[in-house]
Amino acid sequence: MNRFVLLVYFFFPAIGSFSQSLDIIRGPYLNSVSSTSAVIRWRTEKPTDSKVSFSTNRIKVERASVVSEAELKTDHELTISGLSPATKYFYSVGAITAKPKMYEDQFLVTAPPVGSTSPLRIWALGDFGDGSKNQLNCRDAIIKETIDQRPDAWLWLGDNAYNIGLDEEYQRHVFRVYQESFFKNTNLYPSPGNHDYGKAKRNPTDVSYFKIFTMPKDGEAGGIPSGSESYYAVDFGNVHLISLDSQGELDGGFRIYDTLSKQIAWLKKDLAANKLPWTIVYFHHPPYTKGSHDSDRENELVKIRENLLTILERFKVDLVLTGHSHVYERTHPLRGHYGEANTFDPIKHVVEKKDSPNNYRVGKEGQGVIYIVSGSGGQVGGQAEGYPLRAATYYNTTVGGSLLMDFNDNRLDAKWICADGQVRDRFSITKEK
Repeated sequence: MNRFVLLVYFFFPAIGSFSQSLDIIRGPYLNSVSSTSAVIRWRTEKPTDSKVSFSTNRIKVERASVVSEAELKTDHELTISGLSPATKYFYSVGAITAKPKMYEDQFLVTAPPVGSTSPLRIWALGDFGDGSKNQLNCRDAIIKETIDQRPDAWLWLGDNAYNIGLDEEYQRHVFRVYQESFFKNTNLYPSPGNHDYGKAKRNPTDVSYFKIFTMPKDGEAGGIPSGSESYYAVDFGNVHLISLDSQGELDGGFRIYDTLSKQIAWLKKDLAANKLPWTIVYFHHPPYTKGSHDSDRENELVKIRENLLTILERFKVDLVLTGHSHVYERTHPLRGHYGEANTFDPIKHVVEKKDSPNNYRVGKEGQGVIYIVSGSGGQVGGQAEGYPLRAATYYNTTVGGSLLMDFNDNRLDAKWICADGQVRDRFSITKEK
């Protein structure tokens, strides 16, 4: 018996739920967290019924609230609701007959009330799940950087599991890597990339990504209900998050650049309804890059730039975050630049006011959109013809990293945390009241 337990631990070194149940082989992990509800998921080796116990008091377990389901299954998914905003809840998962036990590092913190100006920390990670040393170093750098203030929300920019987004690749390169440090206590809001679609190419109906994660398609986390797990919105305090699907052929074969598609019709409606001061849109394929991909030569990137960006500009989106290109690139605040890289003219296309370099001040008229490629969370490197991108104010193709954003009322401070722990890029935006 002891030998068996040791073997299990060896093959699942980063799954810390064995203290909870030896049968749990994935998770628990948090999806669709809002200010009043959350989805908790986990996987067991054998089919069991499901129970989540949760409480603001970790010690008095007998007073915990309970949600359960009698159906026997291996992939468990329960929604807990009636929660208070901006509140920490400890939780335990297992079978209905199991005695719950709360752990200090296993908790969820609900989103702040919509419109709240309390400080927020959002982490964006792209192109990461490849099992590389760079992936581990990028993870460890963020752990160290955020030891005193953990991320409130975790955004994925696609290509989350290499090489073709298989369930076992998610297990090996994603869950085992981030389970103890992030999955069990960090609110995850993902988007898919081409590697997540894998052999399915562009058809979302048979993609592991959509089976593993639960997205807030019914508007339960804010915004207009999308009716699709491919794209959705989240209101997190005073930040409006929009996740799009730039890989899938959706709703009868439409891509993200097909502006008459359901995805883009929803996007326009959601942006028009949004009243929050900060808006971040994120998806996988970048409209501007000269890294391992070339936005002048790849048709889907060209079409995104030509067709989608006018919509984002019209609604004064603050940041567009992407991956795909395994580099880091940050543009000036741009407006009206839809041509190839060599057509960029700072006099025509940069719309900004600066207190100092990389410190932007935005009035009621707004500024241009800042586009960031942060696709080196695991994969790293590459330079296309014409590198560096002329519209970029900072770029790096040799070091991996991920983006950390701190919102404090009307101010955003962002920094790129590299795999070696260094901060190689930072900028701020202050919105005039």
